[in-house]
Amino acid sequence: MFVVSFYFQQYRHYAVLWAGLALLPQTAMAALASTLGGRMTARTGPRTPMVLGLGLGALGFLGLLLAGRTTPYPALVPPLAAIGFGTALTMPAAVAAVVESAPAHRAGLASGAFNAARQVGSAVGVALLGALITPASAFLHGMRIGSLISAACFTAGALLALRGVERQLYSSTSLS
Repeated sequence: MFVVSFYFQQYRHYAVLWAGLALLPQTAMAALASTLGGRMTARTGPRTPMVLGLGLGALGFLGLLLAGRTTPYPALVPPLAAIGFGTALTMPAAVAAVVESAPAHRAGLASGAFNAARQVGSAVGVALLGALITPASAFLHGMRIGSLISAACFTAGALLALRGVERQLYSSTSLS
């Protein structure tokens, strides 16, 4: 969202309000998917929403490779929506997988560690992507490299979830 906001403001010369409105597909889909992600996780376990969400997010980042100075805004809506939906679909499932894998008396610690790692990852991602888009003359090239890196990370996450996350959540009563 950080780089895409700059893309709309600095590269496409949108006013701040219009840049914010241009990000609406991403944020609206995130709101929808976070609710759906929790329900899906409860029904199927964390693997399915994690794999689907990360895969969809990867496709969204690949779709951002189309972004240029003259790219029509409607062509950017599906990638933005895919990134927002995919990321938000993944988060409830990832939290559930981490908390369920920890001993019951450490569930709060596991959740806190997960959220701290997520925050650190976000800060590192913003710093890395910010470095890629400077100088301004290389903005679009840096944005595309950042999109490729993000797509690769989301793909790696989907593969790790597919291989390493249990299909079903098991409550402590079902393990006894």
